[in-house]
Amino acid sequence: MIHTKDFLKEHAVYQIYPISFKDSNQDGKGDLKGITSKLDYLHDIGIRIIWLSPIYCSPMADFGYDISDYRNINPIFGTMDDFDELMKEATKRDIKIIMDLVVNHTSDQHEWFKSALKDKNSPYRDYYIFKQGKKNSKGGFDYPNNWESNFTGPAWEEVPNEEGMFYLHIFTKQQPDLNWHNPQVLKEVEDIISFWMDKGVYGFRCDVISEIYKESFEDGKPHPGIGVPVGMEHYLATQGNHDILKKISKDVIEPKGGVLIGECGGPITIEDGKKFMDKELDTFFQFETCNAYKGLFSTMVSPKKFKKIITRWQENIPWLGNYLENHDQRRVFTHHVKGKDELYGAKMLLTMQYTLKGTPFIYMGQEFATHNYPEPLPLEECQDIVTNNVYKMARGLHLPKRLALKIAHKYGRDDERAPLAFSSEEGFGFSSPEVKPWQRYNPLGKIYNAKDALNDPDSVLCYFKKLNELRQSHKVFTYGDINFQEYDTKQKDVLIYTRKDQDMKVLVILNLSSKKRKFTKEIKQLKLSCPIISNYEGVADQLRPYEALVFQL
Repeated sequence: MIHTKDFLKEHAVYQIYPISFKDSNQDGKGDLKGITSKLDYLHDIGIRIIWLSPIYCSPMADFGYDISDYRNINPIFGTMDDFDELMKEATKRDIKIIMDLVVNHTSDQHEWFKSALKDKNSPYRDYYIFKQGKKNSKGGFDYPNNWESNFTGPAWEEVPNEEGMFYLHIFTKQQPDLNWHNPQVLKEVEDIISFWMDKGVYGFRCDVISEIYKESFEDGKPHPGIGVPVGMEHYLATQGNHDILKKISKDVIEPKGGVLIGECGGPITIEDGKKFMDKELDTFFQFETCNAYKGLFSTMVSPKKFKKIITRWQENIPWLGNYLENHDQRRVFTHHVKGKDELYGAKMLLTMQYTLKGTPFIYMGQEFATHNYPEPLPLEECQDIVTNNVYKMARGLHLPKRLALKIAHKYGRDDERAPLAFSSEEGFGFSSPEVKPWQRYNPLGKIYNAKDALNDPDSVLCYFKKLNELRQSHKVFTYGDINFQEYDTKQKDVLIYTRKDQDMKVLVILNLSSKKRKFTKEIKQLKLSCPIISNYEGVADQLRPYEALVFQL
């Protein structure tokens, strides 16, 4: 099947976290048949591209991002026949499927790694990174270097029954890093990509793809910054990384018209981003936007920081992945909007995602204002490895339990992974009423769910449908130039920009704050009164809390 890259530019991408989307067999876990059963709903609200978080075989140490078999389906989610049926039904509805590709590491239960441990002379030994430790004065061995894991703790694990030998894992110890210096690893990954694209898959979202190539194994600089593990400078956005992506794109993605989307974690720069867009990736996610907090312990984003970051990346990168929520980022009601006007805020943020340059990425439930849990889950119910690791680290630094929990919940990923609410009834339309879900339901699903939202013309979901229709009917939002300077405002929490193509010019005004804000004199002089879309009725004499206005000029 031959695809076109323009399809990614012209349509939003809807991310599904499969275990939490829809349970079809009443085991409390979402599955492929559940996804297939909701294709009509997705088509109706305007979705034409679905991104599936990993559905491959996995021991689920990191909920599927530890893959033990890249060519088979995790029985939790169903069978290959179920996947083929999903592909067939999606194609009938002109919906394309993007898979998650996790190739910085495999599971420690992958046959490659098990062979590498069993036999030091196995060809698979060189698929991973094994290093001899440093002999210490106590007769034991220190780690090969001082690198830290992204999930806290050392990035090395000692090999069983091999004294002083360690393997690298920049995430959990159950996720040994692949050795991308070995050309055979590249060949294996290209074969995996071809396998799925031959089944009709449109492309791949590439997990932590900016960290795959370790340039050296020298010690890292101590204290590199908050959230940056020691040693990252030796593997973040290296030249080898760029060379690999160029080859994958040329060898298997370009010939099939598919797409590669990169999760580019760490403190990547604008220059790094430009390189990733040079015949490597079709778009990517940077993390700076979602980390624009007011302070270390604050969960709220600073509108001033957020505005500057959005503007800088938009002005310098040709095509961005515009996201606010995903399986690793909590709902916007924690970070961006709050109070009695929060639903106006949800609509405002969706307006921003749909009118900025780039592809909008929507996380399941975002379309009907899914919230985080009203109260943090008890630690014993938190299944995310990050939540638990951060808590242990904070307690290890002798922080009080209450503060340690607050930090753990800020960086943990349990809230956004709650089972989705399709209705307010028992079981929330996710599963049967008598079934216990894999993770506790969010009681706010009684208020924020798809069924009720579809029946409320003023809901976030109905507004979301209008945004999809708007972006399809006016190509200026896809292909138009963007300009943040033409009507620039010194207001730190009002974002204004224009989009312009040969047929149309539009003005976008977004109040990022929960307070009223004045229109500038320049905007007032335009005497604008009829927006083509807005999240309030009419136009007032000043911007209302979280107001979004889009005008044709």
